[in-house]
Amino acid sequence: MRIRLDGGFAEPKLLDFLDAQPDVEYVGAMAKNAVLERKASPAMRQAHRLSRQTGKTEHVYGEGLYQTRKTGSHRRRVIYKAEVVRQEGKEPKENPRFVITNLKQSPQGIYEQVYCARGDLENRIKELHQGMQIDRTSCTNWRLSRILCLKA
Repeated sequence: MRIRLDGGFAEPKLLDFLDAQPDVEYVGAMAKNAVLERKASPAMRQAHRLSRQTGKTEHVYGEGLYQTRKTGSHRRRVIYKAEVVRQEGKEPKENPRFVITNLKQSPQGIYEQVYCARGDLENRIKELHQGMQIDRTSCTNWRLSRILCLKA
């Protein structure tokens, strides 16, 4: 089973639980912080160099181990995308992204093929909301709303 998490769910207790499940893979966004930005800084410098050379948006992928200070949790693999975004008429902008995972693939493969697939799925849901003018389920009974969704 593979689980993709939004950043708000990448909490140590949940990750500990997922790590304890033998057949579960996970990948989730992490909010940037000073420690993660330091880990990604060599890749960010490289992305700046590439962007200056090409005049285009460039990204460099990398990885490291990360452990939060607040918990006794173990170190986990973090993938980072060091991106420098270029738009005409604007200064280049840094856009670092961080993903925590227990997957073994390459950093670029995990980010582009696994993590970004989550966003593609969200786009399909948005299309349903727009095309069918669906914005919420009016039913306040959680169990009943799940049954209705399954029958639809």
